[in-house]
Amino acid sequence: MDYYSQGSLVAAIVALAIAGYLRVWAKNDREACAFADLSFLIFLWCFPEYLWKTLDSAFWHKVSLAGVMFIPPFVLRYAGTAVPTRPRWYSTLFIAGVWTGAVFALAMLDDRLFESRWYNVAALFYIYPYLGLSLYIVVRHGFGANPSSIERKKYQFLLVGGGIASLVAPMNFLPGTGVAFPPIAAFAVLLFFYFMATGILHLHFFEFPDIVGRAIILVIQVFAFAVVFGVLELVSGRTFWFPLAGIFLISFFLLTFYPVMMRKLGSISSELLVRESRKIQAWVGEFAKRFPECSSLGEIVRTVEEALGGVPFVARASLWIAPEGGVDDGIGVLPVRPDEYLRAFSRFSRRFSMLRFLEHGGSRAGDVALWEDSWDASFPIFLRGELVGVALFLWKEKRPSFREMELLIPFLEGIGLAVENVRQKQGIRRKEHFATVGELAAGLAHEVRTPVGVIKGAAQYLSREAVPKDREFLSIIVEEADRLNSVVTEFLEYARPEDRPPRQISLREPVERALERLLREKGEEARKVRLQSHFGEREVLVNADPPGIERVVFNLLTNAVEAMPDGGDLFVQIQDGDGQAKVSVEDTGSGITEADRRNLFRPFFTTREGGVGMGLAICRRIVEENGGTITVESVPGKGSRFTVKFPRGGGR
Repeated sequence: MDYYSQGSLVAAIVALAIAGYLRVWAKNDREACAFADLSFLIFLWCFPEYLWKTLDSAFWHKVSLAGVMFIPPFVLRYAGTAVPTRPRWYSTLFIAGVWTGAVFALAMLDDRLFESRWYNVAALFYIYPYLGLSLYIVVRHGFGANPSSIERKKYQFLLVGGGIASLVAPMNFLPGTGVAFPPIAAFAVLLFFYFMATGILHLHFFEFPDIVGRAIILVIQVFAFAVVFGVLELVSGRTFWFPLAGIFLISFFLLTFYPVMMRKLGSISSELLVRESRKIQAWVGEFAKRFPECSSLGEIVRTVEEALGGVPFVARASLWIAPEGGVDDGIGVLPVRPDEYLRAFSRFSRRFSMLRFLEHGGSRAGDVALWEDSWDASFPIFLRGELVGVALFLWKEKRPSFREMELLIPFLEGIGLAVENVRQKQGIRRKEHFATVGELAAGLAHEVRTPVGVIKGAAQYLSREAVPKDREFLSIIVEEADRLNSVVTEFLEYARPEDRPPRQISLREPVERALERLLREKGEEARKVRLQSHFGEREVLVNADPPGIERVVFNLLTNAVEAMPDGGDLFVQIQDGDGQAKVSVEDTGSGITEADRRNLFRPFFTTREGGVGMGLAICRRIVEENGGTITVESVPGKGSRFTVKFPRGGGR
């Protein structure tokens, strides 16, 4: 294979690559489409030229020249699309050129005519005027139209690169006229494409000194490639199938056009990725708009699972919302206890501080032993430093990239605010409910207490003269009347809010009074437990009702002592952080089962014989009236911890 056939092959490959690229990715651009058509005709010229030189077949020589004959009008067509205006004769000359090319192509069927020198002379007189008129259009209607600086550079590229190719390429016909001239048309085409790749295909244009400098660097790189291949031949002792000229041509192609194509393909893939990202963001964004309208936690879960189910790389998703003590029981299922999950996520964050999604398996798994196989990853949802939920994910086929996962973060972070919004709505409804129940309770208390008082008085009167056997039954009537009266009193306290306004206090004061009351009223039971308290050195201020806070803490302390009839440890702690003040009461008693924990703050729910079941319900109502929350954590057989939180130094 000689140097010219290899040059023709490289030129054909470059022409076909450019034609295909522009036709696919710039099909709406008239200038790009015109250049794509011209590049394809150059391919139809150069590739048969390569086959002719390789196979020594006259047929492919004729096919090659037939392609050449259609190039002049398409050069004219491209020049016309590259400038803002065109001459009046432009369309007529283009059609005439196509017909002239067809006549030259048909004339090749006559071998005697094809092999005559006059055929080649006529071809030159046909090709050169068209190429000259194309350059005239660039000069007259490009430079003459007062172009911008970028357009001017483009016309300079076309004029220099196209001018050299137009001058040199047709000289392949000179040997047919009897004038000896080396076949260098393929190299002229490559030079033309070099200008196009350096400027137009890069979508920006350099000054001509820059072009010369880049060309010098390119030549040095080509020679470096040639030296490398030469060394490989010497070391291996084998001769490659392509000669030194082929090395130069292949190096030219790799160094000139490969980076351009890779850059274009990279921009295409980036564009596709951005398009897919926008599609995902738009999809989850539509569901995020529904959050303010959600009226329950179940509605939030359905919205989130529907949104994530439509994400291309998510096979299945689930949402767990942490229970809010005294407010609701949360929703969903977390594979492990919340405290275990937080510890695992903390360890994961220390190792991979930039990642937000906790992997449940693989090299970045937080704690593999904790997770079940049904989920691949999870995303913890925090609000003001507290864990309010966890989104669980099962990926499709393979784990998505970090960039894909990050598309979901704004949507997932909005879940915390949606949960808070729903709970605030529920709090408003509860207050309205309490107002209605309070009115009913006042009337009910009057209707119940009056007959109960009469019954108790009558029983006490009869017991004075009753025989011992009857006096026992009358005593039961009096006790049950007192119990019923106590139930009515506690129900009134639960249903009717306190009128005492809150004031700024040190949280330590009501807690200490509750401890003193515990030792005073429950001294015998309290002495069986080991009491430990930690209040810290800094004073923690809150705006609250002191008697109400004292009652809440006393109730929690009493329950803790009663949960440890055989003794145990009782811990009382005051903390502040993240703008909140916390009081926690923890015991090592029998603990609370999951089923009981769900009903713990509901009125009239009790696990003690003879208990009314209003204590914790009243605690929740008092805490909420003071702008706080109450939560419980418990492990059956190990103990329970109740935590009361108030805004630090704030109002309700």
